[in-house]
Amino acid sequence: MNGKDTVRYGSFGGRHAIVIGASTTGLAASAAAARHFDTVTNIERDSLPNGPTWRKGVPQSHHGHILLRGGQNVFNHYFPGLTTDLLARGSVEVDMANDICWYHSGGWKKRFDSGRTMLCQTRGFLEHYIRQRLAQIPNVRLLQNTKVAGYTASGRHITGVELGDGTVLEADLVIDTSGRNSETPKHLSAFGFGIPEVSELKVDIGYSTTLFTAPDRARDWKGMLIHSKPPATRTAALLPTEGGRWIVTLLGWQGDYAGGDIESFLEWTTGLPIPDMHNVLSEATCVDDVHRWRFPANLRRHYDKMAAAPEGLVVIGDANTSLNPLYAQGMSHGAIGTSILDACLSEQRHDVGAGRIDGLSKRFHRAYSQLLDECWFTSTVEDYGAVSTNGGGRLVSRIASWYLGKITEMTWRDESIAREFIDVMHLQRAPMTLMRPSVAVRALMRASAGAHQVRPARA
Repeated sequence: MNGKDTVRYGSFGGRHAIVIGASTTGLAASAAAARHFDTVTNIERDSLPNGPTWRKGVPQSHHGHILLRGGQNVFNHYFPGLTTDLLARGSVEVDMANDICWYHSGGWKKRFDSGRTMLCQTRGFLEHYIRQRLAQIPNVRLLQNTKVAGYTASGRHITGVELGDGTVLEADLVIDTSGRNSETPKHLSAFGFGIPEVSELKVDIGYSTTLFTAPDRARDWKGMLIHSKPPATRTAALLPTEGGRWIVTLLGWQGDYAGGDIESFLEWTTGLPIPDMHNVLSEATCVDDVHRWRFPANLRRHYDKMAAAPEGLVVIGDANTSLNPLYAQGMSHGAIGTSILDACLSEQRHDVGAGRIDGLSKRFHRAYSQLLDECWFTSTVEDYGAVSTNGGGRLVSRIASWYLGKITEMTWRDESIAREFIDVMHLQRAPMTLMRPSVAVRALMRASAGAHQVRPARA
């Protein structure tokens, strides 16, 4: 797409779509829906800030957020030039292979120019500028400080929503992007539709995050990741963010959480498998409070398998599948989900007719589930490794975790495998590409050669 003048709003023939939630997924879904419906209403229960800051309804927004290439592609499609705009305002572009010193499960990953860049910034910063771009789309309105109390239904169709004040808004399609605590299962149960089957992998990770200004010294990297190998329980991420600062997140498993003050925050880093992170932070200046958050479990609601799923409702992003934020796929899988909905609406118009919604929900959830299968695998296979150290996890999951460990060892020295590993992380390749025979043989033959111990330059 070359510009706004190429967009055809309302092309599906639908009158009204409602999007629940103004998260990054909700904002992308609103832009996608605007191409198919005469009017789109985004309903957000929070009071939305006027500037690039965090908001109460997103408790994880204090922590580091990166936008992977898969997500960037979607946002740039619906908001042309967004990446350029974000970089001009303070986002930092990072080549995951070249700009990050990444210690992963016992060795430093090979560094090279991969061309696979991601955007680093705070969550509030990202949401603020996407909201500004959404406000330029003429047939979208955003209601804030407004709670959706329930759905309305007629027969097998969801026909709209009921707001907290009793107001009913009718819609051809309701799009739930309300996040992990989505109330859609409760609402569906109330109408007799049943609830989706749930998959869950408990991880119980504690996050502690604060901001630093970097010491005024030259360095050949922009960020640092120290990713422990189970049964070790500590992982740390240092990423650049707007304002020339570092956002540092410490992740502890099984109750091994960093404290809520800077002294205990720094002390915790001495327990990482290598001292580099502690050494770097000891010379930096903390400029914010320490913010803490808990993530209990990976959670997937299988709307694609519901036998009695209603028409007129789709569920995208964390409201459908909530993944361990450590692997940074949440915002991107939600964004890609909205592009899948866009494609399904176009297919629906071609196959069924303009404005005909019957069959869309099943069409979308089946298509989205294929992406979620890949995201679930990628984001949980290392988590299964941690779970299995305590005797948990299915055998096939433990085997997959073991194999991924061998692939990880190859990324210490093999540029081609490291590049494919990054492509999988960025949702540019399916995880199964790392399991093709030629890769498997190399992994099993070469992984035992020893760690690649090229240390990064110190700040």
